Amino acid sequence: MASESIGAIYPTEIPGYADNADIQAAFRLYHYGSTAYSTANTNTANLVNPSIAYTLNNLQTQITTLVSPREKAAISATAATGTVHLNVSTASVHIYTANSTANYVLNVRGNASTTLNSLMAVGESITVTFEHPNGGTAYYPSSYTIDGNAVTPKWLGGTAPTGGNTNSTDVYMIQIRKTASATFTCLASQSKFA
Repeated sequence: MASESIGAIYPTEIPGYADNADIQAAFRLYHYGSTAYSTANTNTANLVNPSIAYTLNNLQTQITTLVSPREKAAISATAATGTVHLNVSTASVHIYTANSTANYVLNVRGNASTTLNSLMAVGESITVTFEHPNGGTAYYPSSYTIDGNAVTPKWLGGTAPTGGNTNSTDVYMIQIRKTASATFTCLASQSKFA
């Protein structure tokens, strides 16, 4: 049976178009890269590269050996004031480097044109971090919204903060769980670094 490549982006083989149909051989060629591949094989070192089976095995190995995932951080020489938008499509860690100038609203969203609600399925969770420095006058997020809709986080220790911390950096971590359409449970904490 002759074989033909179906493309360079995801290289795999299919039976030649002029060959008679042999569905078993076609599946072995497509999935394992060879019509002669023995599906009784249990040694992944014998997988043909390139093949779908080889690629999936390699991906599974990468997933199960993930030790220290990295997160993107959006760093901005901006002062927290007004409404601070945390765009999770850009990053889950947001760092402002200028001293805050007033209390502000912390709004979590996908981005300016995409809601967080549309990015998450019910039962999914995301953790978002916001960091900002305070000078001699401390400011903090006086309210929280998701996609512009008010939410009331449950706070570590049971009490919501009533202010920021002077001459230090405050870090707010918010774990957001989607429980229904446009309905979220939020767990939050404020940490002082000085």
